[in-house]
Amino acid sequence: MVKNYITQFKKGIIAYKKAFIFLLKNKLMYFFIFPIIFNFFLSYLGFYFIEIASDYLHDQALFLINSVMGTIVLKGGVISKVISIALWIFSKILFLFLFFMFSGYITIIILSPIFTFLSEKIAAIKNGYSFSFNLSQFFKDILRACFIAIRNIFIQFILMFLFFLLGFVPLIGWGISILGNIIVASYFYGFSFIDFSNERNKLSIKESVNFIRKKYGIAIGIGSVFYCCLLIPLVGSFLASLLSILSLTAATIYVEEMNISTIDLQSS
Repeated sequence: MVKNYITQFKKGIIAYKKAFIFLLKNKLMYFFIFPIIFNFFLSYLGFYFIEIASDYLHDQALFLINSVMGTIVLKGGVISKVISIALWIFSKILFLFLFFMFSGYITIIILSPIFTFLSEKIAAIKNGYSFSFNLSQFFKDILRACFIAIRNIFIQFILMFLFFLLGFVPLIGWGISILGNIIVASYFYGFSFIDFSNERNKLSIKESVNFIRKKYGIAIGIGSVFYCCLLIPLVGSFLASLLSILSLTAATIYVEEMNISTIDLQSS
């Protein structure tokens, strides 16, 4: 079982090389333009909302402290300034942490129309049929992708919290917590990219979950490259959004090649 997952994991990593060659060969490199445009708006809007949200949290926390400790104690003076500065720093760090922690899902949700279109195009090329655009199906695929992303955020957040609590156990707890968070995040990111193909192949969400669980190593392999890119300081979010095109391509190619090989086996 473990050996099988390791083999799948390696295939997930190798799939990125195949994805890059595929995009280059089929003149689809222009899809990288969309993450660049997305990053321009995300950088502006993201930090704008972080500023508003963190300032609001700072003001509310300061108001609460004043109410509990008394306005006379905190009105002016060194104590008031120290608490105010500490709250300001904490609120900025908190919202930046949440933003960068889930920026990968923001990328998947916002770029889901591009991913849906690209996944369809890749499948058409791989299977040798003419690409035809279906508007109603296109919007269904987008809604499905957004729902899956939100579902994965919720489940991942719960597991992250459990691993956080486990991190209080010295030594063993630290290692399990760090490794567990990496595996969980990688799996759910990989899950999101693979599900674009499962939706196109008419799998229900339950069927998609069962399918990806059997390909656990593939999901982690594809998702781990994307997630590790997110962890790069300062530029991680930008690079990950560019890499997401390759992640989606790698996932789509894997599913399509697996489907083709299954059909060949059944017909032989």
